[in-house]
Amino acid sequence: MEHRRATVKMPCVLGLCLAFGISAPSAAGPDEAEIKAAFIYNFAKFVEWPSPAFSRPDAVLNLCISGHDAVESELRQLEGREAQGRRLRLRPVTSQADLEGCHVLYVAGPENAPQSSLLQSLESEAVLTVADRRDFARQGGVISLFVEGSRVQFAVNLSAAQSRGLKFSARLLQLARVPR
Repeated sequence: MEHRRATVKMPCVLGLCLAFGISAPSAAGPDEAEIKAAFIYNFAKFVEWPSPAFSRPDAVLNLCISGHDAVESELRQLEGREAQGRRLRLRPVTSQADLEGCHVLYVAGPENAPQSSLLQSLESEAVLTVADRRDFARQGGVISLFVEGSRVQFAVNLSAAQSRGLKFSARLLQLARVPR
């Protein structure tokens, strides 16, 4: 029953993310980790990768995860869903070699040296990097997730996205903060 509840809740969370922004979690609603996972899923749906990023037209979209936190747990429930007509496959990243074929990289937990070196190696790769840290986009990541007041927000580093060949939908950019 718990799995079904989460499956039903995710589409509702996704609608909230794009339509109204996000308010603080309440006892009856999704928690912060569920909301952030829903944002990441929406990023996969509303970002366009260059065609060479996929080996075949029916290739999966690899959502890779480096580190551990509550958002990482919620992302695991997205395994098998579709984004951009591609099935999502979750993959753990524990070394540089694990980055091969990643399309989205969620960097979980606090910043640390191994994660920084992973990000540096992806500077020119078509990988959407996302972290739950306010300053992540300013430090070269593509998307920062953060809570401000009682709302989950996100910031987009457009120059990092463009250097990776990633294109954001106008709808998604309307909701983003774009640091200068």
